[in-house]
Amino acid sequence: MCIRDSFYMMLMPETKNFIGVVFLNSNAQDVHIQKNIDGTSDLTHRMIGGVFDIYFFYPGTSEFVMRKYHDFIGRPYLPPFWSLGYHQCKFGWKDLAKVKDVVQKFKYNDLPLDVVWGDIDYMDKFTDFTVDPVRYAGLKEFINDLHREKMYWVPIIDAGMKIDKNNKHFALGESKQAFIKSAYTKKTLVGKVWPGDAAFLSWYSPYANEVWWTGLTDLRELAEFDGIWLDMNEIANFCDGECRLHEVQAPDPHDPHEFDKLPYVPCGCKLEAGTIPMGAYHHSTNDFEDKVRKEFNTHSLWSLYEAKSTSEFFTKKLKRRPLIVTRGNAPGSGLYTSKWSGDNYSTWEFMRQSIVGLYNFQLFGIPLVGADMCGFNWDTNEELCA
Repeated sequence: MCIRDSFYMMLMPETKNFIGVVFLNSNAQDVHIQKNIDGTSDLTHRMIGGVFDIYFFYPGTSEFVMRKYHDFIGRPYLPPFWSLGYHQCKFGWKDLAKVKDVVQKFKYNDLPLDVVWGDIDYMDKFTDFTVDPVRYAGLKEFINDLHREKMYWVPIIDAGMKIDKNNKHFALGESKQAFIKSAYTKKTLVGKVWPGDAAFLSWYSPYANEVWWTGLTDLRELAEFDGIWLDMNEIANFCDGECRLHEVQAPDPHDPHEFDKLPYVPCGCKLEAGTIPMGAYHHSTNDFEDKVRKEFNTHSLWSLYEAKSTSEFFTKKLKRRPLIVTRGNAPGSGLYTSKWSGDNYSTWEFMRQSIVGLYNFQLFGIPLVGADMCGFNWDTNEELCA
């Protein structure tokens, strides 16, 4: 089982008390649970670097242990009341006319509808903080109409910013040296997601919030959103590692091959599969930070810092309670964000897994959590949607 961080709550048969255990480590790791013939079980943790902290919460009832754990990581944020209503979202609403048709059908059939979501269809060429001026012309007025009827709009924002000199937000981040850097080029790392070549903010940069908040402010001028949906923030990447490697050569002092031959790799997987290279490095101010602020050590924290920045945009700038929903998360994410379980499949097995997952996240301190109803991938059926 490959994981990022782990929390366990165990019942001790001798005392009937519960014990909570936290293994706090942001590096790649896996867990092996083995049942022995004498009825006992072994739990083996293997991680490949970083600081290794273990915390125990004991003894007491399950409620006592959970309260102690949530006090430790931070209690969940309180989402706005309207976020508890009925939400409607779909990937593939090709234009605003389709969205309006969906909303109208809810009204026609006298069905409740509180929140309309916008997947990447609303963007101009899948570029963050933009609205397609043709397919989604009139979006601002449509959202105003929703607000007049006490409904709300929540758009998606992806982790990768389109690399384009004409993209205002990329240009700002580049001028501030606020993006994650390549160990090969010592320049902004090139990844690839929906808009094509993309850059990713380093949240350790003192300018990361400025870049992110500028984008959110500009988007809100175009479409007055009420919450934010954070996607692709593990970080996800359409290349395994760095894109365009054939165009670059590796200079010192950052060795791009530093993590190619580790003595142990969790799950036996390629660590860079579907994400950015482990040797990519973040903003630093001294030699020690330069050594430790590599993706190898920080990968699991990116979504946490993104959620924190987004939450503070709402609470500090807009002076309002946020609804934020994330795909990636880490211990403490519940302070800032809610959660959805990502792209699932339209099968009974995935439905079963989703129920387990929703309950697990109550333990992890993220109580507002959901899964794609009916499934996201493959064809669904009425019974799965019932």
